[in-house]
Amino acid sequence: MRGGSRTTLAALGAVLSACTSVGADPQAAVAIEFDTLPYPAVVTGDSMRNEVGAATAFAPRAYNVDGARIADATFAYQLLDTGATITPSGVLVARGRRDGSLRVVAQINGIQSLPRTVLVARAPSALLATSTLRDTVKYVLPDIAATNSSQAITLRVATSDSAGGVRGAAGWIVRFRTLFRGQPLGTDSTALAVLVDDAFRTSQSDTTGSDGVVSRRLRIRVGLLPSTADSFVVEATTTDRGRNLTGAPARFVIHYRPRTAP
Repeated sequence: MRGGSRTTLAALGAVLSACTSVGADPQAAVAIEFDTLPYPAVVTGDSMRNEVGAATAFAPRAYNVDGARIADATFAYQLLDTGATITPSGVLVARGRRDGSLRVVAQINGIQSLPRTVLVARAPSALLATSTLRDTVKYVLPDIAATNSSQAITLRVATSDSAGGVRGAAGWIVRFRTLFRGQPLGTDSTALAVLVDDAFRTSQSDTTGSDGVVSRRLRIRVGLLPSTADSFVVEATTTDRGRNLTGAPARFVIHYRPRTAP
């Protein structure tokens, strides 16, 4: 669970002891979990969509006193911010907001979830590389993560809706993969290289901030490399309504070779 969004049964014990008729009903919700969203952002003027582009409702979960999930539970929703509506089926529609964020609360049987935040994005138009397309890692031994990694691979999910100086689409997922000699690499301990975030944690995706920018680095595992110098290819891609944006996939070539003594 993320964000402590599920109201625990223990916290409701006092309520249940005073309301045994509710607790005995297997269809009566005593806990709610609202920890995922169809997508991090909704495009201004549009409905909430999932990553393949289908309009998608929120999907909280309700549990009874035995901890069993209640199938087909019916939820109500509350928006804590203006500029949007939620349909009776639970689909968010951002008709009156162009930027910022929207906080949503799910509720059932008098129980409320913690708020979930959805970013409001401008419609994306292209995926643009904002860092060099070629880099060379001059690696050292013993293996040092910060040294044996590429420069930041950065991209912007651009928008043509630039009113107010906005340059990128916020809350957009960009996915990365690494290829070596034409073959995609995995992410386990046997991979010659892995994509990492700023803390050098393995990560194959990133979500744009308010500036529309994402960033990853390629961490090369020197002890696993072939003896001859070569290169990796990093591909970055993102979609809108199930189709690649213009410029996707973007390709970066990361060469590697040993660092020579000064």
